[in-house]
Amino acid sequence: MGFGLLFIGYVITYILRLGLGDYAFASMLIGCFLMYLGLSELRKYGPAFIYALIADILLILCSFFECLEGIDMILSLDIEVYGAFVSEVFMWIGIALDLVFNIVLLYGIADMARRVDFPQIKGKAYRNMVFVGAFNIFQIVLLLPIESMSEDKSFLMTLLVVFSLFYTLMNAALVFRCYALICPQGDEEMKRKPSRFEFINRMNEKADEREQRAAESTIKYLEEKARKKKEEREKRYKSNHVRYHSKKKK
Repeated sequence: MGFGLLFIGYVITYILRLGLGDYAFASMLIGCFLMYLGLSELRKYGPAFIYALIADILLILCSFFECLEGIDMILSLDIEVYGAFVSEVFMWIGIALDLVFNIVLLYGIADMARRVDFPQIKGKAYRNMVFVGAFNIFQIVLLLPIESMSEDKSFLMTLLVVFSLFYTLMNAALVFRCYALICPQGDEEMKRKPSRFEFINRMNEKADEREQRAAESTIKYLEEKARKKKEEREKRYKSNHVRYHSKKKK
């Protein structure tokens, strides 16, 4: 459906790159391309993912610049076009694109959850939007030349990295939950192909058990919700029926 590729690409783009240092540009390009493949599939099932797909294409274009800049820095090519001003402009463009991409991605997930009646996923998507917005506000404030924060700059930057890891893990977990619970109609009972390696089969079995428990919990929640709606309709019908007969007697 696309959530699997989206999950892998998101982890590579936003989590793996945190530990790659000067080579983070490589994970950015690879991860964004994988997300593009996943979002291209998801757009067939959720039209709202078109916004995330457009934002991801812009991220891919921006990642090309980061790749060239990273190669220039590693190999000390001293290409004149990559001056301080151009790098700063692309830094702000990257920040803006990261903000837009994460917001529209979460919006797409919320819209998909609404379509398949998963209010818990929808609520978590909107909750994560708040985390994304708070992180970007914090990041922009730190990047501004404010003298009062200069002494605590290193501590605040560390805090920023922790905050970044926190919200990206929350988003990655949400995408994985969508991968585990949402599938195209007709694929609900699709069996996983066995692997030649036994340890992979054991890992798949445990993953299937977790997904099964999550699916059963979701089914129970939806059945309970449907039962309560039915009871409310019956109560309203009985109440209206009693009022109608009481008026008729008068």
